[in-house]
Amino acid sequence: MVGPLLWLLGADRLGCNKAAIRGWWCPCPTLWLVVPRSPLTRTIIWFRRDLRCSDHQPLLEASRLGAVLPLFVLDRQLLFHPETGVARVAFLLAALQALDCDLRQRGGRLLVRFGDPAAELLRLVREGGAAGVVAHTDSERIVGRVRDARVNRLLAAAAVPVHWVEPVGAVAGLVPYPRYRQLWQQDVARAPLPAPRQLVVPAPADPERPADPADPLADLPIPSLEALGLQPDGKPLPPAGSTAAHGLLSTFLEGPAAQTYYWELSVPSARVTSGLSPHLKFGVLSPRQVVARLAPLADHPDSRRQRSGRQLISRLRWGTSMAQRFRYMPQLELSSLWQCFDQEPWPFSEELYAAWKEGRTGFPIVDAAARCLLGSGGWQELNFRSRAICASFLTNLCGIDWRFGALHFMRHLIDGDCPIDHYQWAMQAGVTQREPQAWTRIYHPGAVAMQRCDPQGVFIRRWLPELAELTNDQLACPPPMAAYPAPILSYEQARRERIRQLAVRRQAGPASNAAQQLAVMPGQPLPFGADRIPAAVVEWARQERAELFPPPLELAALDPVAQTALESWFRPGVRQGPSRPAPEAPRRRGARARLDPNQLQLELWP
Repeated sequence: MVGPLLWLLGADRLGCNKAAIRGWWCPCPTLWLVVPRSPLTRTIIWFRRDLRCSDHQPLLEASRLGAVLPLFVLDRQLLFHPETGVARVAFLLAALQALDCDLRQRGGRLLVRFGDPAAELLRLVREGGAAGVVAHTDSERIVGRVRDARVNRLLAAAAVPVHWVEPVGAVAGLVPYPRYRQLWQQDVARAPLPAPRQLVVPAPADPERPADPADPLADLPIPSLEALGLQPDGKPLPPAGSTAAHGLLSTFLEGPAAQTYYWELSVPSARVTSGLSPHLKFGVLSPRQVVARLAPLADHPDSRRQRSGRQLISRLRWGTSMAQRFRYMPQLELSSLWQCFDQEPWPFSEELYAAWKEGRTGFPIVDAAARCLLGSGGWQELNFRSRAICASFLTNLCGIDWRFGALHFMRHLIDGDCPIDHYQWAMQAGVTQREPQAWTRIYHPGAVAMQRCDPQGVFIRRWLPELAELTNDQLACPPPMAAYPAPILSYEQARRERIRQLAVRRQAGPASNAAQQLAVMPGQPLPFGADRIPAAVVEWARQERAELFPPPLELAALDPVAQTALESWFRPGVRQGPSRPAPEAPRRRGARARLDPNQLQLELWP
């Protein structure tokens, strides 16, 4: 967190003098609010990926200063982004319904609008009597940062103050990764902020009449998928809202899953995942709230539950650290970390790609994962090991650009989070390492994968019912049968070719001048694969040198100290200063030796 910030909530516009202004110090030392003493003060709380009432600093502080206008804008550019999943939007709408209920219990309500966020915010300021806007920063997607830069420009031109608050676990400036770990631990160790007891939200112009869309304060219903121009895809949705999320966390803490989570989280049939990932993605729960609930496990008499608590906390930190990487380098949404991997197109086979997407590769563990994604949205059963095997197959064995895999996953994942998923895909493809001697994990999709992930075949039989009658030994490599395809490739041959391809590209990336070898932000940030999605809305990406907020790092302008700090995020061996990360929880007996430190694992899909 950064130091105190001064914010004048439209005092000059309301004709307030110094005697009419009071200052108020927030419990969290990041924000200094100077607001008119007038009870007519109204503040827009712009909800985005923070759909909760508790541990929400902007909502709590603004509610203590006067009336609030809680707003969520359904942005067409996000709803029709090439990587938007329909089921994820459905879950978002359910989470908005739950947030609206929580706000109404406190005397408030949620204003949900559809359109351009900048225009809707300005309209609510002018016609709803708001003095300013407060929102959490959001670094997930380039389209969102283009949107927020546009909001800044439009509201600044209208002399409307906008205050941005860093979400839990985020840091505004560039710091070395070991220092970030310290800051993250300090941030989540604070007690979660309470929800406001009472909210004052101004009523519509005429509360007795049906809602009028022309009224900026109208109490409009939250639209359906169909009303937004989207068609449901049949995926079952997780329970939405903060109450449901806390219930999932309680079930995890009190049930048997917490005894084995620390080592069974890589076994899809074990079903020990917490189920929190969709709620964390949309901020229905904050990392600080989860850590606070996990605190009792630190002193639990069962050491297994202690280790599970530490494991889940490490995954929370790992997830927010992915968002921080994209805060610095939003181009990672579009490119591999190192330029040498994207200078030439990778080979592409539409036939292999279609077989992988539809679960027709002839490798049961891969096909089961593919069908689980299509059938369930992956939020509970498709754990990190299953996703790793699926990603490794497409990139390392089919030889297809990892961005095609990320595109498909994001169009179906209910818990899809761009920084986590994109960087995970890149890591599994081996394109986050440019050293010629770097080692890339390539999963064997047959017996080895099954023995490691699904030794009893529970996961495979659930998603591949045509193999239900086979023995466990046969599930690794099914005999020829009419109901299931033969393998579409030879593992050994494909593996050798992938190792050769990576070696050639790594030779194009010399070990020196690391900052000059990093991916650069393209002039037009067109989403990868937009041409494959006819309904995609990408006009926002066609402007040359679009402004982003928060702004990305200017790689060419980094001095040596800053270069070292940035490199520490992507090469764990790079250290800066005396800070060192806390030791990880001990590995369980019999686990494999530690892998190459540059090869991070898929670690945040709990």
